[in-house]
Amino acid sequence: MKSIYFLGLGALGAKYAASFYEYNPEIVSVIVDEERKNRYEKSQIFVNDKAYDFNYVTKIEENNYPDYIFLVVKSSHLQQAIEDMRPFVGENTMIVSLMNGISSERVLADHFGWDRVVNAVAYMDAVKVDNRVTFSSIGKIIFGKMDSINHDKLVDLHELMNVAEIPNQLSDDIQKAQWAKYLVNVVGNQLTFLLEFPYGQFRTNQHLEVLMDMISNEVLAVGNAHGVAIGQEEVDRMKSTMKIVDEFGKTSMLQDREAKRYSEVDEFAGEIISLGKQYNIPTPYNEFIYNMVKSIEETY
Repeated sequence: MKSIYFLGLGALGAKYAASFYEYNPEIVSVIVDEERKNRYEKSQIFVNDKAYDFNYVTKIEENNYPDYIFLVVKSSHLQQAIEDMRPFVGENTMIVSLMNGISSERVLADHFGWDRVVNAVAYMDAVKVDNRVTFSSIGKIIFGKMDSINHDKLVDLHELMNVAEIPNQLSDDIQKAQWAKYLVNVVGNQLTFLLEFPYGQFRTNQHLEVLMDMISNEVLAVGNAHGVAIGQEEVDRMKSTMKIVDEFGKTSMLQDREAKRYSEVDEFAGEIISLGKQYNIPTPYNEFIYNMVKSIEETY
């Protein structure tokens, strides 16, 4: 029996922890500290109005290390998450990063080695308010590795998610898949933060589509210079995806603004700006967005 641990119970983490729990509660545990354990056990986590009694763990017992750890935290919490996760990483543990952006795997590999790190992205429309998560679509996890190390464990994970009825794809070009999702984050998340729009505006707002194209062009230019073959096909797919999700749903960055939390703008616009400078590619739209978001966050 495979064991799956989660670190991070935000909208995405709770959604997929609940999905694995529905398949088999015995394989799911959540890494927490004592304070979070007490709080979660007292208030519970609700996913689509169903309460989940996850197994909350603060330490490894009897050297029973998990087969997989799903890391689902914001980029600003990565360093702390690494320290929290370190005692739970055994010799055969694989770390699946469902974090936004394109850099978390590199940071994780610096600490744990590339042989233990799985590149992954998740498409989802979940919203979390307090201890309640709601979503209209289960979404899809795309994962893989930059090399062939431990490929058999990826096949095992693919088969486990299949029997757990979690849509997934084991990709042979995970870098391109990550940049396709990164395009969604840089364009969609950041625009909804600034404009305070739910997904529904992407269906009809022609002015919003013009802004999407402006920002997309910068992401494509930087990605291509970085050696990733993304283009108009990925832009069209992004636009189609954002038109079919729950029209009242909200991106994670919009949820951050409404809750007055600091966003992942450094991982989105900040990373594009940095790579643009590295490859001598102008990124004025992302520079504008970056400073607009930071200006708003300074008012918190």
